[in-house]
Amino acid sequence: MRHRSLSVGLLLALVVSGCVASSTLEGYRAKNQDEALVVLMLLKIPNGIKARSVEMILQPYAEDVYVGNFQKYLGVASPTAPLSISKRDLRGVYAEVFRGAKDVSMDVKNFQINVSGDRAVAEARTELIYKIEAGRHEAKQQIFLNDVTWRMRRTPAGWKIVEEIWQ
Repeated sequence: MRHRSLSVGLLLALVVSGCVASSTLEGYRAKNQDEALVVLMLLKIPNGIKARSVEMILQPYAEDVYVGNFQKYLGVASPTAPLSISKRDLRGVYAEVFRGAKDVSMDVKNFQINVSGDRAVAEARTELIYKIEAGRHEAKQQIFLNDVTWRMRRTPAGWKIVEEIWQ
Protein backbone atom coordinates (compact mmCIF):
# COMPACT_ATOMS: atom_id res chain seq x y z
CA MET A 1 0.00 0.00 0.00
CA ARG A 2 2.83 2.37 0.86
CA HIS A 3 4.51 1.78 -2.54
CA ARG A 4 1.23 2.45 -4.27
CA SER A 5 0.73 5.81 -2.52
CA LEU A 6 4.35 6.72 -3.25
CA SER A 7 3.81 5.88 -6.94
CA VAL A 8 0.60 7.91 -7.05
CA GLY A 9 2.36 10.82 -5.34
CA LEU A 10 5.25 10.67 -7.80
CA LEU A 11 2.88 10.51 -10.76
CA LEU A 12 0.91 13.46 -9.40
CA ALA A 13 4.12 15.47 -8.97
CA LEU A 14 5.12 14.75 -12.58
CA VAL A 15 1.72 15.77 -13.89
CA VAL A 16 1.73 19.00 -11.89
CA SER A 17 5.27 19.87 -12.93
CA GLY A 18 4.35 19.21 -16.55
CA CYS A 19 1.46 21.63 -16.26
CA VAL A 20 3.68 24.29 -14.74
CA ALA A 21 6.51 23.85 -17.24
CA SER A 22 7.02 26.88 -19.44
CA SER A 23 6.15 26.74 -23.09
CA THR A 24 8.62 27.99 -25.67
CA LEU A 25 7.59 29.71 -28.86
CA GLU A 26 9.41 27.04 -30.87
CA GLY A 27 7.62 24.20 -29.08
CA TYR A 28 4.19 25.81 -28.83
CA ARG A 29 1.36 23.59 -30.05
CA ALA A 30 -1.20 25.80 -31.75
CA LYS A 31 -4.85 25.08 -31.02
CA ASN A 32 -6.07 26.35 -34.41
CA GLN A 33 -4.88 27.74 -37.73
CA ASP A 34 -4.87 31.37 -36.54
CA GLU A 35 -2.59 30.52 -33.62
CA ALA A 36 -0.32 28.55 -35.97
CA LEU A 37 -0.05 31.53 -38.33
CA VAL A 38 0.72 33.94 -35.47
CA VAL A 39 3.39 31.60 -34.08
CA LEU A 40 4.93 31.18 -37.54
CA MET A 41 5.07 34.95 -37.91
CA LEU A 42 6.57 35.52 -34.44
CA LEU A 43 9.24 32.86 -35.05
CA LYS A 44 10.76 35.21 -37.64
CA ILE A 45 12.09 37.37 -34.79
CA PRO A 46 14.34 34.79 -33.03
CA ASN A 47 15.14 33.11 -36.36
CA GLY A 48 16.11 36.47 -37.84
CA ILE A 49 18.31 37.23 -34.84
CA LYS A 50 20.03 33.85 -35.17
CA ALA A 51 20.53 34.43 -38.92
CA ARG A 52 21.59 38.04 -38.27
CA SER A 53 18.98 39.16 -40.79
CA VAL A 54 17.37 42.51 -40.02
CA GLU A 55 14.94 42.00 -42.92
CA MET A 56 13.67 38.71 -41.46
CA ILE A 57 13.28 40.23 -37.99
CA LEU A 58 11.21 43.12 -39.34
CA GLN A 59 8.82 41.03 -41.48
CA PRO A 60 6.27 40.52 -38.66
CA TYR A 61 6.02 44.23 -37.85
CA ALA A 62 3.33 46.51 -39.30
CA GLU A 63 4.66 49.69 -40.91
CA ASP A 64 2.97 51.76 -38.19
CA VAL A 65 4.11 49.55 -35.29
CA TYR A 66 4.41 51.13 -31.86
CA VAL A 67 7.35 49.80 -29.85
CA GLY A 68 6.80 50.95 -26.27
CA ASN A 69 9.09 51.00 -23.24
CA PHE A 70 11.94 50.40 -25.67
CA GLN A 71 14.52 51.55 -23.12
CA LYS A 72 13.66 48.41 -21.11
CA TYR A 73 14.69 46.06 -23.96
CA LEU A 74 17.92 44.94 -22.26
CA GLY A 75 20.72 43.94 -24.58
CA VAL A 76 19.30 45.94 -27.47
CA ALA A 77 18.42 49.37 -26.07
CA SER A 78 20.54 51.56 -23.85
CA PRO A 79 19.19 53.22 -20.70
CA THR A 80 19.16 56.53 -22.59
CA ALA A 81 17.10 55.10 -25.49
CA PRO A 82 13.76 56.73 -26.30
CA LEU A 83 10.58 55.39 -24.70
CA SER A 84 9.18 54.36 -28.08
CA ILE A 85 10.60 53.87 -31.55
CA SER A 86 9.38 53.23 -35.10
CA LYS A 87 9.98 50.29 -37.41
CA ARG A 88 12.60 52.35 -39.23
CA ASP A 89 14.42 53.01 -35.94
CA LEU A 90 14.18 49.33 -35.03
CA ARG A 91 16.01 48.45 -38.26
CA GLY A 92 18.97 50.61 -37.24
CA VAL A 93 19.04 49.27 -33.69
CA TYR A 94 19.22 45.62 -34.79
CA ALA A 95 21.87 46.43 -37.41
CA GLU A 96 23.96 47.99 -34.63
CA VAL A 97 23.44 44.97 -32.35
CA PHE A 98 24.72 42.65 -35.08
CA ARG A 99 27.77 44.85 -35.77
CA GLY A 100 28.85 44.63 -32.13
CA ALA A 101 28.25 40.91 -31.58
CA LYS A 102 30.34 37.88 -32.36
CA ASP A 103 27.20 35.77 -31.93
CA VAL A 104 23.65 36.57 -30.89
CA SER A 105 20.55 34.43 -30.39
CA MET A 106 17.14 34.66 -28.76
CA ASP A 107 15.00 32.11 -26.95
CA VAL A 108 11.32 32.89 -26.41
CA LYS A 109 9.97 31.26 -23.25
CA ASN A 110 6.79 31.32 -21.15
CA PHE A 111 4.89 31.89 -24.38
CA GLN A 112 1.13 32.48 -24.15
CA ILE A 113 -1.27 33.55 -26.87
CA ASN A 114 -4.89 34.62 -27.15
CA VAL A 115 -6.51 35.04 -30.57
CA SER A 116 -9.89 36.73 -30.87
CA GLY A 117 -11.19 37.46 -34.36
CA ASP A 118 -8.75 39.71 -36.20
CA ARG A 119 -6.72 40.51 -33.07
CA ALA A 120 -4.17 38.51 -31.10
CA VAL A 121 -2.11 39.12 -27.98
CA ALA A 122 1.00 37.12 -27.12
CA GLU A 123 3.16 37.39 -24.02
CA ALA A 124 6.57 35.89 -23.45
CA ARG A 125 9.93 36.18 -21.77
CA THR A 126 12.81 36.60 -24.19
CA GLU A 127 16.33 35.49 -23.42
CA LEU A 128 18.81 37.35 -25.60
CA ILE A 129 22.23 35.70 -25.60
CA TYR A 130 24.89 38.13 -26.74
CA LYS A 131 28.54 37.17 -27.28
CA ILE A 132 31.36 39.61 -27.93
CA GLU A 133 35.10 39.19 -28.40
CA ALA A 134 36.81 39.32 -25.02
CA GLY A 135 40.38 38.48 -25.92
CA ARG A 136 42.40 35.87 -27.71
CA HIS A 137 40.04 33.13 -28.83
CA GLU A 138 37.56 34.04 -26.10
CA ALA A 139 34.03 35.31 -26.24
CA LYS A 140 32.29 37.07 -23.39
CA GLN A 141 28.64 36.06 -23.07
CA GLN A 142 25.84 38.15 -21.64
CA ILE A 143 22.25 36.99 -21.16
CA PHE A 144 19.45 39.55 -21.09
CA LEU A 145 15.97 38.58 -19.87
CA ASN A 146 13.02 40.67 -21.05
CA ASP A 147 9.25 40.33 -20.77
CA VAL A 148 7.31 41.40 -23.85
CA THR A 149 3.73 41.73 -25.02
CA TRP A 150 2.96 41.61 -28.73
CA ARG A 151 -0.41 42.90 -29.96
CA MET A 152 -1.19 41.80 -33.49
CA ARG A 153 -3.87 42.26 -36.12
CA ARG A 154 -4.81 40.27 -39.17
CA THR A 155 -4.00 42.16 -42.37
CA PRO A 156 -4.22 41.25 -46.07
CA ALA A 157 -0.49 40.41 -45.78
CA GLY A 158 -1.09 38.11 -42.79
CA TRP A 159 -0.72 38.71 -39.05
CA LYS A 160 1.35 41.80 -38.16
CA ILE A 161 2.65 43.19 -34.88
CA VAL A 162 1.03 46.58 -34.24
CA GLU A 163 2.34 47.00 -30.68
CA GLU A 164 5.40 45.60 -28.96
CA ILE A 165 5.60 46.55 -25.29
CA TRP A 166 8.66 45.73 -23.18
CA GLN A 167 8.30 45.40 -19.41
